[in-house]
Amino acid sequence: MTTVQEAASSESGPALHSDSILGKAFAVLGAFSHGPRMLSLSQISRHSGVPKSTTHRVLAMLVELGAVERSGIEYRMGDVMFSYGSRSPEVALRDAALPHLGSLLLQTRQVVHFAVLRKREVLYLERLGTGSVTSPVAVGGRLPAHLTGVGKALLAHSSAETINHYIDRPLAARTHSSITSPDLLRHELARIRKLGIAFDHAEVADELHCVAVPVRIGERAVAAVSVGYLPDAGSGQAFIESVRTAAAHMARSLPLDEFDLGSL
Repeated sequence: MTTVQEAASSESGPALHSDSILGKAFAVLGAFSHGPRMLSLSQISRHSGVPKSTTHRVLAMLVELGAVERSGIEYRMGDVMFSYGSRSPEVALRDAALPHLGSLLLQTRQVVHFAVLRKREVLYLERLGTGSVTSPVAVGGRLPAHLTGVGKALLAHSSAETINHYIDRPLAARTHSSITSPDLLRHELARIRKLGIAFDHAEVADELHCVAVPVRIGERAVAAVSVGYLPDAGSGQAFIESVRTAAAHMARSLPLDEFDLGSL
């Protein structure tokens, strides 16, 4: 059975399947989306799937370009990557949502996630939390969409073509996940679309439950927001109205004149 981590790694980055030098460079850069910010040569090779000798040569080029920086025997992403990334539409989307995410955090005192759908994964643009609730999600991290509240909310409001493409491939699973077959996923997405609310019952991390709502522009769900909570906080029903209000405020705050919704 495919694990959450294996599925996330296999879905990220078409560069993993490219033999070109550019493909290998993207695979090496993609290694930094897994684990700590500082990685050794061996760790980068293992995470990227690129042979160690090739990884060494690619890293040398990336260091020269400023995309990667070296500190002793370890490497980290270079500040030039931050400059490039700050111009993405995802950053504009996050910036518009951030004040409302902060308000949601103050209201619920739980952990708050904000994410977009990218192929079969959700890409987390923000995570805010308190000390009482921990989440394995990292900003910039990815997880299989059908195992997360935000992912289910987004899939449920996607086109039939997107849903069919998702279901056509094997589904990553965890012991606690109720989604174990394409038919179950279709049924769950139909229910979410009708109710406008999605749940994750410890499907990504033990003890962590989430209630999620899509951020919609018309019929299009461009992002999703969730509140993560522990079982002792109840069923999550107490957070639904706060999450819905936050999503509605986010939708009204999006700077639609700054980017094309199709790029999101």
